[in-house]
Amino acid sequence: MTLTIPDTVLSWSRGLARLSPGVVPCRGLRPDEWRETHRRCGEFVERWGMQAHAAGWDTLRLFGVHPELGTIRGDYSGILVTLSVEIHEVTPEWIKLGRWTAYRHEPVKMPGMVPI
Repeated sequence: MTLTIPDTVLSWSRGLARLSPGVVPCRGLRPDEWRETHRRCGEFVERWGMQAHAAGWDTLRLFGVHPELGTIRGDYSGILVTLSVEIHEVTPEWIKLGRWTAYRHEPVKMPGMVPI
């Protein structure tokens, strides 16, 4: 049986691969924070990507940032953008990160949000 990886999951993986862990991609992240986030986001896509896609999580909700202010505007930051803890569970309603839970509420996106 051949495993088909959805285009969304492939785009997450390819997008992260284009980003260097040594080059901070947006404002608001320190180099050490970005290296950790980059590593953990890659692990997320590998371990949870298929499940997150099936549960309806989208690119901006996970990896979005403000187009000019990056993570300085936390209300424009996807839940994985400053990821520094382990993921424990992914459902259509939430993702459990370390000791806290990120919920998926409507409206989904802030106007103008872009993928990191």
